[in-house]
Amino acid sequence: MHSSTGDKAGRRVSRVAVLDTIHGANVIAQRMVECGIQAEPLEVYHHTASLDAFDEVVIPVHLPPDNPHLVQAKGLGKRIISHHQAVGELIGSDADDLVKIEVTGTHSKTTTALLVAMILSRQKRVLSHTTRGLEIWSDGRLQLLKEGLSITPANAILAVQEALARGAEALICEISLGGTGLAQLGILTSFTSDYRIAGGTKWASTAKLQMLSLARQGSRLAANADCRISPDISFAEGGLVWALPDGLIYGEERLGLSLGEDLDFASYRTAISGAAAAAELLGLEREDTIRALEGFSGFSGRMKIERLDGRTVFDSSNSGLKVSDIERALDKARGPNLVAVVGEDAQTVCEGLDIPRLAELLRRRRSEIEDLVLVGERLRPLARELGAETAQDLVEGLKKAESSRPKRLLSAVKCFR
Repeated sequence: MHSSTGDKAGRRVSRVAVLDTIHGANVIAQRMVECGIQAEPLEVYHHTASLDAFDEVVIPVHLPPDNPHLVQAKGLGKRIISHHQAVGELIGSDADDLVKIEVTGTHSKTTTALLVAMILSRQKRVLSHTTRGLEIWSDGRLQLLKEGLSITPANAILAVQEALARGAEALICEISLGGTGLAQLGILTSFTSDYRIAGGTKWASTAKLQMLSLARQGSRLAANADCRISPDISFAEGGLVWALPDGLIYGEERLGLSLGEDLDFASYRTAISGAAAAAELLGLEREDTIRALEGFSGFSGRMKIERLDGRTVFDSSNSGLKVSDIERALDKARGPNLVAVVGEDAQTVCEGLDIPRLAELLRRRRSEIEDLVLVGERLRPLARELGAETAQDLVEGLKKAESSRPKRLLSAVKCFR
């Protein structure tokens, strides 16, 4: 990806096609144009354009191999690189003054990124880019700047721009399906619950290994022990750093840790371990990490329990929600007079829930729920059988649930928030 007027690697490319406007091609192409590269974003799912006039093609890693544009690019012998690689090259030295951290993995990405931001913000002004949006952190406290920004690699470009504009000293980006090569520190949260991408032709974990293949010289890596690679530091059980409900283990050393009384530790075990490992690689004192985690009770939407005026709310609505998470949330919320809002907000997520599996779970445990609200069109056909109300999205679902002022409320809807 190099302009005809000169670039970092000296290649001469006159035109670049950036595929997939749904997943950030517009952002990448715009940045290329700003860098003096002739680039054009292309929609690739409903139309087929000729790639004859292009010298290079930039593709998302999840593009199926039988996509006509990809088949054409290979047939024409075009140079093909991923969105991730293009973003890393485009950002280049623009963010040299920032401490840059990227987080990817099959689960626990958002919570790990947020915990690293919370810990590091005790020493630096931090901007985080996660499925929650862009947030600025200072001394453990955060301010939401923008929500609804997906974690497709292209949006790391916008995150860098925002970090520089806000005077941040560090940037933490949650990245879908790999790293861009932009970071001094990469974090692989896990490879468990792996899944297929690119029309079922490759494993997501294979794409996520771009965090290694695109890494710059001198960068460092923290990885879950379940990834079975050799990082600079491993974490989670079986690794060098791992969390207990009341402590952090650093090899042979154990330090006491006092987390919030209502924290659902099982939901945060991986993220706490990963954040502590990242802090270690960043050179933070272990005691500072312990102090930053003191009393931590969870993040909204990630099995956070809130008690107010005699009411208990179990909030587990987030973009990474799986049916197994909903079952764990039901276990945690079990008790009398439970009102539950369950389902998916299809307008805000690309990949929905396993509906047959969720239906089986709800049938099996319906007797534990006093009132049930099902969110999303795909669950609507179950409403009569389960004696449930229906709602289009999380907001409407919560509004219906709140109308009865329940003492116990569970929110478990797959959605971006």
